[in-house]
Amino acid sequence: MKERRRRERLPLIQMDARIRVKKKLFSSSWEEVNVCDFTRLGLAVVGEHDFKEGETVTLSLRLSTEVGDITAEQVEAIVRNSRVGDEGTIFGMEFVENQKSSITESLGRIESVLSRFRKVTDRMRERSV
Repeated sequence: MKERRRRERLPLIQMDARIRVKKKLFSSSWEEVNVCDFTRLGLAVVGEHDFKEGETVTLSLRLSTEVGDITAEQVEAIVRNSRVGDEGTIFGMEFVENQKSSITESLGRIESVLSRFRKVTDRMRERSV
């Protein structure tokens, strides 16, 4: 079948993240945060909650692609820094090193897919110039 698109279709990819926020002594809730960047060692998020440097947080991550999802649940991270950006406060977080092996594996797979996605989009931009 002949391709009718003027430009090659890029794969659809979406990163969803939630962070557990403690409300009171024995209660907490999950809040959506926007992921700014990601590596297998950490990530940067924009959120409504005011996290403190050095605070340990728990994340739930899902990378959705056209061929399936990669999830990492109960990921622990330490808030390393914060700065004000255009969308709100950006928090830099480093993943705790001694995670379950399944979590570490999922974080590596997410990084690999995002890296390949970036390479594809970069090639597409080069072709269009």
